[in-house]
Amino acid sequence: MIYNPAMEPSSSPRSGSVTAAAVIAILGSILLLLCAVFGLLGVIMMQNMPGSPTAQQPPELRYAGFVGVAFIAAGGVWGLVSGVGLLRYRNWARISTLVWSGLTVPFVTLALLFSLTIKFPAAPGAAPGADAAVRGFLVIFYALPIAIGIWWLILFTRKPTVAMFAGSSISVGAGALLDASGFPATPLRRHVPLPISIVGWFLIVSGVLAPLFSFLQPPAFVFFGHILRGPGAEFVMVVSWISCLAGAIGLLKLKPWSFWLVLFSQGFWMLSGTISLLNPDYDSLMKQLMASSRFAGNPQSPIFSNFHTFGVFILLCVAIPLVTILYYRAQFLPTSEDKVSSLV
Repeated sequence: MIYNPAMEPSSSPRSGSVTAAAVIAILGSILLLLCAVFGLLGVIMMQNMPGSPTAQQPPELRYAGFVGVAFIAAGGVWGLVSGVGLLRYRNWARISTLVWSGLTVPFVTLALLFSLTIKFPAAPGAAPGADAAVRGFLVIFYALPIAIGIWWLILFTRKPTVAMFAGSSISVGAGALLDASGFPATPLRRHVPLPISIVGWFLIVSGVLAPLFSFLQPPAFVFFGHILRGPGAEFVMVVSWISCLAGAIGLLKLKPWSFWLVLFSQGFWMLSGTISLLNPDYDSLMKQLMASSRFAGNPQSPIFSNFHTFGVFILLCVAIPLVTILYYRAQFLPTSEDKVSSLV
């Protein structure tokens, strides 16, 4: 192996901001992993505890707990690996951090808005102002990752920071070009815009998690204002998963067909959700679904009185990828110069 000084991180100037971001990523990831460990212990102990209410619950509830713990642990591992990569000034770690930040800021913001609009049931004997205290805690709980995500989006897209990471990940020859993400590029090679990468990875995560939960609960949902169950619901969901994963992979490779696939699939669900929310019987339909679910909880739970708010939240989650790919449609659709060159 030939030693190349350009590959050595110490040859590039180091940044205190990058180090601070890496330390926060590592500490936050360790906290997530600890939460996953305690969550796993909690699921196991509550299930085996004599007289525990969860012992009477269906086994699917326990499996759902394991899936949730695994998801938290995966996020912890992702952040830990990225944090270590940031300390070593690896460009893939910078991109990974940007993807994490790009997913966190919009979706956690939506979660914050949703939590502030739901109606919490008053606990017996609760002190005056308890509701305001809970909402204040939620604001702090959600605002912290939002603030960190915004900071990282700004920090890791600044040109000086990009230059630091570009020098540590690969040696670039004289006269080579760098794209906006700090990767070596040529005039013939296009880079994937960061928002498209974020959408692609969001769709991949969604496409992987959805089938896992389908094993816990047979598909049943409000579809164009009506409840869809059984084989019809299973067929729709399978087609949706395949479209989600295929479209996501295509987006990350800037394939033109992926633009149309994601545009159609996200627009399809956007239309279905909008028609369903406009149905005057939407609340009644959702209550029927909740009552027949294996995870049906207390009918007094806040979710039973905030179906429309939750539905709007889901629609916004669908709208964000849709708006993003429409904004970057030029990356997928052929330009007039491309059409002319293809005819020459």
